[in-house]
Amino acid sequence: MPNNITPIIESNNFIVLDKYTNIVISSESYQTEAELEKELINDLINQGYEYRKDIDSTESMLNNLRTQIENLNKTTFQTMNGCVFVVNILIKQMILL
Repeated sequence: MPNNITPIIESNNFIVLDKYTNIVISSESYQTEAELEKELINDLINQGYEYRKDIDSTESMLNNLRTQIENLNKTTFQTMNGCVFVVNILIKQMILL
């Protein structure tokens, strides 16, 4: 996390920070998709998330997801099919929430 921001409470659905500065941008026009995406990325970076510029395709995203799931579960998938199976289960669980 950035030096001046400390989380007070964290959960799977939200995070409460000890400091938040609302940046008001007055605009008479709508944001482009690129501007909105850049703002989202900056907001997430300010919340302490890492921006991975090397994840720039569906394939690299799935490879990163596979790596993260393997690390989290201390296992190794022999094929991408095993990872896809786990992801499908996770998606079904999220829909039921």
